[in-house]
Amino acid sequence: MKKNKTKDIIGFFIGLGILILLNMIGSVVFQRFDLTAEKRYSISDPTKQLIESLENDVYITVYLEGDFPASFKRLRNETKEMLDEFQAYSNGKIDFEFVNPSAVVDKKERDQAYKNLYDKGLRPTDLNIKDEDGVSQKIVWPGAIISYNNLEVPVQLLKSQFGGQPELILNQSIESLEYELAFGLKKASTPTVQSIAFIEGHGELNKYETADIMGSLREYYNVERVTIDGNINSLQERIYTDADSIEAIVQKRFDAIVVASPDSAFTEKDKFIIDQYIMYGGKVIWLIDQVFADMDSLNSKYNNNTILATAKDLNLDDQFFRYGVRFNKDLVLDLRSAPIPVVNGKYGTQVKTQLYPWPYFPFLFSKNDHPINKNLDVVKAEFAGSIDLIGSGEVKKTVLLASSDATKVMKAPTRISLNMLSFEPPVQQYNKSDIPIVVLVEGEFESVYKNRLTPNILDSKQIQFKEKSEMTQQLFISDGDIIRNEFSETSNQFFALGFDKYTKQMYGNKSFFINSINYMVDESGLILSNNKSFKIRLLDTQTIKESRVTIQVITTILPIVLTVIIGLVIHAIRKREYTVAK
Repeated sequence: MKKNKTKDIIGFFIGLGILILLNMIGSVVFQRFDLTAEKRYSISDPTKQLIESLENDVYITVYLEGDFPASFKRLRNETKEMLDEFQAYSNGKIDFEFVNPSAVVDKKERDQAYKNLYDKGLRPTDLNIKDEDGVSQKIVWPGAIISYNNLEVPVQLLKSQFGGQPELILNQSIESLEYELAFGLKKASTPTVQSIAFIEGHGELNKYETADIMGSLREYYNVERVTIDGNINSLQERIYTDADSIEAIVQKRFDAIVVASPDSAFTEKDKFIIDQYIMYGGKVIWLIDQVFADMDSLNSKYNNNTILATAKDLNLDDQFFRYGVRFNKDLVLDLRSAPIPVVNGKYGTQVKTQLYPWPYFPFLFSKNDHPINKNLDVVKAEFAGSIDLIGSGEVKKTVLLASSDATKVMKAPTRISLNMLSFEPPVQQYNKSDIPIVVLVEGEFESVYKNRLTPNILDSKQIQFKEKSEMTQQLFISDGDIIRNEFSETSNQFFALGFDKYTKQMYGNKSFFINSINYMVDESGLILSNNKSFKIRLLDTQTIKESRVTIQVITTILPIVLTVIIGLVIHAIRKREYTVAK
């Protein structure tokens, strides 16, 4: 007996020593383990680096507290798990809390709290709650406010998805949690240093038509409007090492440039300047409308609701061809399209209108899980054209957005009339699918001016001509309206990009473009955290409905019966053993 007692004491102290040793190791070596198959609770290296670089404390207020349905509770729990990860890597600099903004009893105070959240940039969602008394509506604010150095940044945690199933939307929101929270944190903690230029001088979208997207980009980057006008230093700086030097060092002035829907031809000088900007690693987003067509002309009373869409001459075709794409002079029509209001009669003295799907406003869909368009809401286009992928495979080409499987293409010139809405669309003509509208091209590009320049330009130490680029990226979009916001000249106000004033629907245009810029320009690689993919494991509602009684019996009565049987067996065994022993 004494020997066993000594053995137990020794075992106790050995276990205590091991425990102390593990705690000492844990205080020095930090490691977290994610045992899930999808690594859903692991955060990417760029996010870790951002969190570990924080200099001051961060406070995050999440408005996902309250009496929610199971789906919203899941989003709340997943958000807390993600913030726990953020907190673990922050060395105590990140703190957070969950708040219920609807907990305020007084209606005036609650409405004021809602207004404050709206003014800060969060957007509410209406939930239909089923209870014993029927269905009631509840306002929830599925978002967070990140506070850092007296700066507050809103983060919308619930994704929107046009026509999407609630389970799918929820899963996409959970997949994007790290990306949304990390970019909100970056926006709050990192000063803007990178620069974006919107090109002017060729009839591009003006500052009013791009007011919303430029304002949104300024939250992350320095944004300017630049006129090239043949100035070789407009996009690049040429630096001389000393006063007597004739050889210049070429540096980019901007990390990316945007050419948004020009309507007049580019000069060879301007083309050369953009080409050399690309050769030195510059990144370009081309939004090109190859056909003249717009709703203002179509709605004009002088045109009788009919216009002739004609091709443009931008003098860029050879340049695009060399880079691996071709913008076709056509228009894409799609049965899956945004509606427009059309007058279809009068009711007394009032004009009666009705919304009809307008095939020239196609919905664009993501065809892959690229970080730019993963979990992206549908993007609305207006009078978009098609893009062909051409050339060799030296560069990587990715179709980001395309039409649906009910598409047709009309070559320019072509007549466009609102009268077509008076008839059922000929479905059999919409027999094309997946027409590329947005294409990302990455790699080393060849200059369009290779083997075309005179020796004095080729040998110029000031120009420093390059015939092949560094590794870089270009984004080709066959519709400038993707980033054009509606602007009212009478009220001097503009609508948010992607907002449809007729349906009150918010499309994914702004998120898509900001993701594109972030992917191309942001060197931290945070957007790669948007690659997470979680499998939806949903119950079969039809099976549950058909086998409800069976499932209830298996899950409630069967465990009790098994417990009783096991207890009786154990009792019988023990009784037999004691009987034999006696």
